[in-house]
Amino acid sequence: MQKLTIFTTGGTIDKTYFDARSDYKVGDSQVDAILKEAEVTFDYEVKALCRKDSLDLTDDDRTMIYDAVTACASEHILITHGTDTMTDTAERLRRVPGKTIVLTGALAPAKFRAS
Repeated sequence: MQKLTIFTTGGTIDKTYFDARSDYKVGDSQVDAILKEAEVTFDYEVKALCRKDSLDLTDDDRTMIYDAVTACASEHILITHGTDTMTDTAERLRRVPGKTIVLTGALAPAKFRAS
């Protein structure tokens, strides 16, 4: 059985309230908690690459994501990513051969799922 590698980069899925003015900041990844809550039984590994809003991702960040994906032994990759610049990262990853890469974003922070 193949392992799914999940790279986290930040984005809305990992945002949390930062202060009383309802300002949001990217916090710790929520992916592992979500998968455990869902009782996922397949083999996966979560690796944090950065914790940024996608509007703050730079070309250097996209190169780092590209390098992590190409160096990864897994053929199946999931990347959590903010939606504002997801297409820019997808375009950068388009040339990675031999891997199935899925980028996913969120409409609301994962911490809100119970509220």
